[in-house]
Amino acid sequence: AQVRVLVVVSPISYRNMVDACESEQSALLKRYVLDKKDELAAFETRDDSAVGPNSISPFVPCAASRIPYILQAARITKDDVLWDLGCGDGIVLIEAAKRCGCRCVGVDIDTPCIELARVRAKEAGVDHLCHFEQRDLLKLPEGGLGRKAAEVAGDPSALPPTVALAFLTGRGLVLLAPWLRQEWESEAHRKLRLVTCVESLDSAVNYEECGSMFAEPNQLGWTVCKDHEKWGVFVVPPFGMTVDDWRAEVPRGTLPLQLTRAEADATRPVIIKNLLSDEDIGLIHRLVEQYRPGDAEGAEETSLSLFDLADEAAFHVAAEDALHDLKYHRVLHLHSLVICEDEASGLPALERKMKEAMMAHDEYGMLKARDFNVRSFEYHSYCEGGSVMDPHHRDDGSLLTMSVLLSNLTDFQGGRFLTYDQDKVVEHHLDRGDAVLFLSEKRHNVTPVTGDRRTLIMELWEGPRNRHNRHV
Repeated sequence: AQVRVLVVVSPISYRNMVDACESEQSALLKRYVLDKKDELAAFETRDDSAVGPNSISPFVPCAASRIPYILQAARITKDDVLWDLGCGDGIVLIEAAKRCGCRCVGVDIDTPCIELARVRAKEAGVDHLCHFEQRDLLKLPEGGLGRKAAEVAGDPSALPPTVALAFLTGRGLVLLAPWLRQEWESEAHRKLRLVTCVESLDSAVNYEECGSMFAEPNQLGWTVCKDHEKWGVFVVPPFGMTVDDWRAEVPRGTLPLQLTRAEADATRPVIIKNLLSDEDIGLIHRLVEQYRPGDAEGAEETSLSLFDLADEAAFHVAAEDALHDLKYHRVLHLHSLVICEDEASGLPALERKMKEAMMAHDEYGMLKARDFNVRSFEYHSYCEGGSVMDPHHRDDGSLLTMSVLLSNLTDFQGGRFLTYDQDKVVEHHLDRGDAVLFLSEKRHNVTPVTGDRRTLIMELWEGPRNRHNRHV
């Protein structure tokens, strides 16, 4: 098996370390450390406490929104053995066991955290995959990630890690780095690699050490891949491997990024300015007028009879057709048109332009390690009262969604595009030709429109290309 070490560093950083998970991570720091100073003071003399004299890092859980990117950056599969050096309450190991099916070992100096991790693993139904042991990280022996792994884990059946995780402050990372470097080099035959979060191993600093701010931070000569820097995740390839080689080597069985709805809601949409030109927009309007004359004024709405439907699948198809033919919010499925395959129409080129933009701006990594197709390519027209106001609206089943504004801002009022960060409403300002790209499972709305608002929508998914609407 290939050996990988995964090191996740604490969110407590005083350098330029803001990433997409910073807000959530800072809230956890406040909740677990800053707001509990008086309570934690009672444990400061305990040798088995995260705030005791032997601790190199206080306990702060890893931000939930960061975990999927840790698993993706580490390329964890069911064949891995994941160790967490400073596991705290075991949240990353439990999620790894649930999502990837890998075996996990967590070590931490804090006894209450270890006890809590065991309880949570059992509650999650992965206690058969997870083992937790109380250990002082600075007393781990040489070979602790190799020949002495069972001794460190306190379990004779425990295997050396293929991934080892450490959630530490910058100070803790610097203190552990010499031992970690030794383990990394000695396990080179098993392709041991390191992953850190928030700070990178080539720039981590112990601010409690006199003169550290003026010292060379990369004295151990780490080589770091920063492809996941947006999410505060950094990768040190196996000893002797270049960053380019690491990027080129994707092990078989590597899982594509998997996000829960809560994790999707924690992501931030990407605004792409001036994606479509006036010429592009004019082309779309002319094609729509050809296939749906007088679209802005609406037409007769279709009716849906339950007695004409063969099965539940047919119901969903017909229901979407009826919903998308309402006068105040009409949808034309461009991917269903014959001209969508006619290069002379200009529509295939426009579809490629949008699809390529989605691929280029997929900073989430949602399309990596996936075969994907266009699920829907839609022209939306909103007139008086048109909206998407279901508070739980998501493009279920798709990977990425892009919406491009085709109208001038003077053509309508309202029609604000909204997403949600937990329960906080976030408005995204678009001008004509601008696009917003977001995870399809992220909640989003369009407020009621006065006037005439038009947009172009594309959804990508892992299913086959549809030929009618979003369902078939």
